[in-house]
Amino acid sequence: MWTILPAKNLCRAKQRLAGLLTPEERGGLFHAMLKDVLTVLCAHPAIEGVVVVSDDPAARRLAEQYRAEFLDESGLSATGLNAVVQAAAHRLAERGIDEVMVIHGDLPLINHAEITHLIDTHRSAPGPALTLAPDRQREGTNCLICTPASAIEFSYGASSLVKHARQAKKIGAAVHIVRLSGIGFDVDWPDDVLALIDQPELGAGRHTVLYLKDSDIAARAKTITCRSESIVA
Repeated sequence: MWTILPAKNLCRAKQRLAGLLTPEERGGLFHAMLKDVLTVLCAHPAIEGVVVVSDDPAARRLAEQYRAEFLDESGLSATGLNAVVQAAAHRLAERGIDEVMVIHGDLPLINHAEITHLIDTHRSAPGPALTLAPDRQREGTNCLICTPASAIEFSYGASSLVKHARQAKKIGAAVHIVRLSGIGFDVDWPDDVLALIDQPELGAGRHTVLYLKDSDIAARAKTITCRSESIVA
């Protein structure tokens, strides 16, 4: 199995966190989360290779650091997440790679056990299959595994979980939807960052925890939380 990890330009990452974090902090947090995702993926015995897809030199350096492949978006003749992932999956299929995982970089609670569970579930069905790990709202697709690699047209965005499942059923592929607390936790909103800080028992990855601690984000977030609690009281 090979994994595609699309990584948006770090300087433009996580715009929804603008109310809490500066542009530099948003980029730094996304960089830390990418490290945690790569740490798990690159050490997993069932994953033969990881392809980081981006147009950001910082993402290229991360790929080199973790000995992952780097695929420059500019060479794909594709624009937008869906087209980029589709092109990357097609490249892997051309190399004879039949089983592909697509996972996002904003999943700081990713862990070895959940990746293993996803892969085992996917491989439990013979023939064409699609395994989906949704977000907490059961609307988005945080991770998917597809066999064959380019069996479906990727449909990230609103209601992507339903769209992906419908496409798989149309081609007769087995569909598995697996809810996972770690992979299901993506960081999109300020409340997500506050949860990582206020609930250490969630088990965020080492790089994410260190970044939140070493920057002043954790201290500032606690001030915001205390202020809001005071207003409610």
